[in-house]
Amino acid sequence: MKIITTIILCSVVMYYVIAQPKFKPITTTASWYGGKTDGLVGKLTASGEPLDDKAMTCAMPAGIPLGTKVRVTLGNKYVICRVNDRGPCQRRHPDRQIDLTKAAFSKLAHPDAGLLKGVKVEIISIPKSK
Repeated sequence: MKIITTIILCSVVMYYVIAQPKFKPITTTASWYGGKTDGLVGKLTASGEPLDDKAMTCAMPAGIPLGTKVRVTLGNKYVICRVNDRGPCQRRHPDRQIDLTKAAFSKLAHPDAGLLKGVKVEIISIPKSK
């Protein structure tokens, strides 16, 4: 009985590991959006919730599921954000892979910086499929 239980347990673990999407940490440029001047605060994001510039959320390309939590690191500072929107526009900004809300960006640098080069983006968790 122990052998059968062990085989089943190993099979479940192997399935879990194989079924996980692969996302290696990336180093990219980050920007911020949602300030009072761009008129986006309160507009609906791709997830259907209004953009809140005080929330720890971000926009990433379509390959990352909405609801995914990511850690964005710059030097010895980091912020954990939830992906709730799509962007940045790859045609206009091919070197950027993430747009942070103003509040999230502020945890890493002053918003006057505008862009942060060399941020590391890692997936912390991916939401379960419905």
